[in-house]
Amino acid sequence: MNRYMIAALVVASFAAAPVFAQQAAPEPAKTDYAASEKATEVENDSHTRAIEEFFAVINLKQSTDRTIDEMLEMQIQQQPQLASFEDVMLDFLRKHVSYVALKDDIVQLYKAEFSEEEIREMTAFYRTPVGQKAVKVLPALVAAGAQLGLQRVQANMGDLQKAIEKRQAELQNQ
Repeated sequence: MNRYMIAALVVASFAAAPVFAQQAAPEPAKTDYAASEKATEVENDSHTRAIEEFFAVINLKQSTDRTIDEMLEMQIQQQPQLASFEDVMLDFLRKHVSYVALKDDIVQLYKAEFSEEEIREMTAFYRTPVGQKAVKVLPALVAAGAQLGLQRVQANMGDLQKAIEKRQAELQNQ
């Protein structure tokens, strides 16, 4: 299997990973990957607990884990020859890029960007009806925006190829 394809799958998983969850509950995990994780230790202070509460309100675990499944399914639909590797790829992704695998690092990212008070304010917002609507609707909007961007890139790939060829010619003439 092409290592670039695997890298693209992982990158696509992060690029499309919703910050907010969809309303449906995820199906039970096919593999017990939580038990195999070696988590980074995060200080269990009030700031960390506030971030973890925020993650619960926005259903981050469910949306992150669901995104892995959805991205793998899309990748297999686009490249059916990967179907025989689905279980291997799913186990790999769940082990290395699942919520469980990344949670402590994501907590650190949020700690660096948001004060405890800001986290509490965001949590309060996402508990409101409008916040819960955002939790349900924003993933689809992000996905639609990503699809628009992809369509624009594909539609204008000729422009990029011409620009690259022009630069190659310039570099060869130096």
